Amino acid sequence: MEFFKILFAIGIIILLSGIKIVEQQSVLIIETLGKFSKVLKPGFNIIVPIIQRVRAKVSLFVQNLEFSIVAITSDKVTVTLDTTLVFKVMESKVSESFYTLSNPVSVMKSTIENSIRSFAAMQTHEEILQKRDEMTEYLINHLRDKFENWGREIIAFQVKDVVLPTQITSAMNQVIASKRLQEAAEFEANAEKIKVVKAAEAERESRKLSGMGVAEEREAIVNGLKVSIENMKESIGVDTNAVMNVVMLTQYLDMLKSVGGQENSKIVFLNSNPSNLDEITKQLYGMMKS
Repeated sequence: MEFFKILFAIGIIILLSGIKIVEQQSVLIIETLGKFSKVLKPGFNIIVPIIQRVRAKVSLFVQNLEFSIVAITSDKVTVTLDTTLVFKVMESKVSESFYTLSNPVSVMKSTIENSIRSFAAMQTHEEILQKRDEMTEYLINHLRDKFENWGREIIAFQVKDVVLPTQITSAMNQVIASKRLQEAAEFEANAEKIKVVKAAEAERESRKLSGMGVAEEREAIVNGLKVSIENMKESIGVDTNAVMNVVMLTQYLDMLKSVGGQENSKIVFLNSNPSNLDEITKQLYGMMKS
């Protein structure tokens, strides 16, 4: 009796072992007598105990693989590229993803490294810095079909950083610094040029305005003299020359008074003989006419 109880318990345990609960975003690879037979999807599943067994659990989550690649450019510069591969196992090719590659991470890394080295060999180190997007497109286009044969889909590939030798970096920094200094010098020269041009334009405008002011002043003086002459001719009945002599002499005396009243004026020697006033008037009148 005890023997049958033991057999019954063993049978229950065996039957229960055939029940498989698969988690979301996971699948189970089932082999029947050592040969692949099916893939169990998420949820409740039953297999035949003893005859069938779970060979592996495969994750369908998106995975991230980070690694560095050392490559030589066309101008013989050794560069180190820090890269990231984003991929996932294709649900429709779970068996291929498990049975095709014995060490999938190592194989994927080696394949990507070879492809990137081939791309880098056709570019200079400066082009490598500028063509990260082109490098990504090159790799995806060349490896998409191969990865799908391995049951994996490339979602993204990114070159996070490109590390150049210290000597190259220093030389590039010097070139950039020299270029910036040259641009600063050109900017400063252009600013100085603009400053000089603006100053010349301002000086020209100032002289123009000054000339207009002098012209207007002289016009006002002439008009005033004209009115004075006309008034004197009408009031005292003298001719124009006589009135002009009196006006010019008055202007001359006013000028002497103005010069003599300045603090920094120089010493002016004048002939004080009244007989010379007529000669001075003639000289002033002659200068006015000229």
